[in-house]
Amino acid sequence: MKKRILLITGSFGNGHLQVSGNLKEMFEKKYKDRVIVDECDLFLQAHPRLTSVLRKLYLYSFSYFRNVYGYLYYMGKNNKQTSAYRYFSYHYLYSKIEKFKPDIIVSTFPTTALTLLKNKKIPIVNVVTDYHFHKSWLTENALKYFVPCENTKIQFIEAGVKEKNIKVLGLPISEKFDIRISKKQWLAKNNLDIKKETLLLVAGAFGVLKNFNKIVDAILARNKNIQLAIVCGKNVKLKNLLKRLYKENYHVKILGYTTNMREWMQASTVIVTKAGGVTITESLASNIPLVLLKPVPGQEKENALYFEKNNMAKIADTNRELVDIISKLLENKQQLIEIKKNMAQNYLPNATEKICEDIVKIIKV
Repeated sequence: MKKRILLITGSFGNGHLQVSGNLKEMFEKKYKDRVIVDECDLFLQAHPRLTSVLRKLYLYSFSYFRNVYGYLYYMGKNNKQTSAYRYFSYHYLYSKIEKFKPDIIVSTFPTTALTLLKNKKIPIVNVVTDYHFHKSWLTENALKYFVPCENTKIQFIEAGVKEKNIKVLGLPISEKFDIRISKKQWLAKNNLDIKKETLLLVAGAFGVLKNFNKIVDAILARNKNIQLAIVCGKNVKLKNLLKRLYKENYHVKILGYTTNMREWMQASTVIVTKAGGVTITESLASNIPLVLLKPVPGQEKENALYFEKNNMAKIADTNRELVDIISKLLENKQQLIEIKKNMAQNYLPNATEKICEDIVKIIKV
């Protein structure tokens, strides 16, 4: 009989959804004859209307009230979770468990309701999606915590989690990032010059960023041997504006939403993006030096500080600082080499596959 895996995720930010999606894909690829996986966006399914409102507030605070978001994050980091909050979504979760009857619960989203399942005697594992500890990840009855690095492991131990219950396997990104592509072929395919340094600007990651074209102009003015690939994501307004402004400049390639981030990361010299756990791990896998622009106080800031401390990234708090950092990196090849060396030493490959293997061992498939 197939074992049942309940995969808990959350749609507050894309990182949790990406991680749960990567795990689900790996389970179905390697163990489809032995397991059944049910992926559950818990808050969305339990409270669809409320979640829709909260998600908009989350994105709004992320873009416009960054310090407020940071205050709430750090306020909740060490405070005890209230009993009332634990019951948020619990009844839906309990009903889900009664119907699906999972052999294990795998959570990629901090869900305090899991603590209330002590009497169900179902193994629970948490897959942590950032490089810094937050108390919301703690579950009294968790059998295992999969964390992305040794630093996170130490923080969980300091918070009272037994070392035997923590495993450092990396952050589970798509397995395709461990497969190399030809930089020369990719640049040629996209009509870019192999002899120039390629800067990958993930513009869509920054939400609302005024005068983005001025940043582009300043980068081009300071660096002559450079070409830009700008990913606008789902920001159609920004994409159309940049296409209009740079239609005559063949050193600037404007992209909308793309499913080829692995190829662009591996073909570029430096990436400018936000400090989400999944994004920086994909950059780590691609061995591309990071410049993290204006990290939002909270998990993004903590991720950025960890990467900066380990010389795998630079933090730019202003647009001017961003232009200066990019110019200095491109002028100093030895600095780029050192960053790439540190990234290679810190990257843990095949995290998704290894985590799935461990979970399968727990339920004795």
